[in-house]
Amino acid sequence: MPYSLSEIIVLFFTYSFIGWLWETCYCSIKDHHFAYRGFLFGPYCPVYGFAVTTILITTYPFQDNIFLLFVVGFIVASIFEYVASWLLEKLFHMKLWDYSHLKGNIQGRVAPQISFFWGIGVVLLVKFVQPFIQRIINWEESWTHGMLALIIVLVMGTDTILSVISVEKFHITTQQWDERAAAYRKKLLNRLEKAAPKDQLAIKDHLQDWQRHFAQHLNKEEAGKQLSWNHRRLIKSFPKMKITDSKYFVVCKIKLEKIKSHL
Repeated sequence: MPYSLSEIIVLFFTYSFIGWLWETCYCSIKDHHFAYRGFLFGPYCPVYGFAVTTILITTYPFQDNIFLLFVVGFIVASIFEYVASWLLEKLFHMKLWDYSHLKGNIQGRVAPQISFFWGIGVVLLVKFVQPFIQRIINWEESWTHGMLALIIVLVMGTDTILSVISVEKFHITTQQWDERAAAYRKKLLNRLEKAAPKDQLAIKDHLQDWQRHFAQHLNKEEAGKQLSWNHRRLIKSFPKMKITDSKYFVVCKIKLEKIKSHL
């Protein structure tokens, strides 16, 4: 094993933070607003930490072979991205990214174009970034003797528990909104069936934009206050997020935010 356990933990945290910093800066610039990325409360994205730490360990024997570094990085990063997407969907009914629009994608979870850049990133990481990071970790280990690793485990472990509780509450809220939205739409359809011919056109127009009308109804009730800061952050920072078992929630929430922005 090229790294001690405490070094692996510190490496995991370091690259989780670097991944969070990269995603937050990139997405904030792309979306023209501050996007606090990541699944957890804290400023770190564990998927980067897990992926990079695993890559550093698995590529250690090939560090002098750029081609093998690229291939292993391509494969390992793709596996991690696929597994992370699958777990988010199965455990929390959430899809935070979707590559369905890219050629050669696998269930929208991974795509060769993205994995290609992961492979290049691994080469740059091992050759240029990791040597610098390792020197800092070596200095830190000589001073703390593993105490920093213990603090990281306690902080990120607590954060994980709190984040899981928050996301579970978020899931309950999305289902409640979804049920209300479905009932609102069904009510309109029932009105259309029973309406006189002269009133049907107005109801049909209402049905075409029913999600906006439903969002206005939610706004009057101040239903948005049901969402915590973390819930609003997830929706804002992951505009392509899908709730797999709540088909109306995200659209209604987006329309609600638009209504509030124009008030």
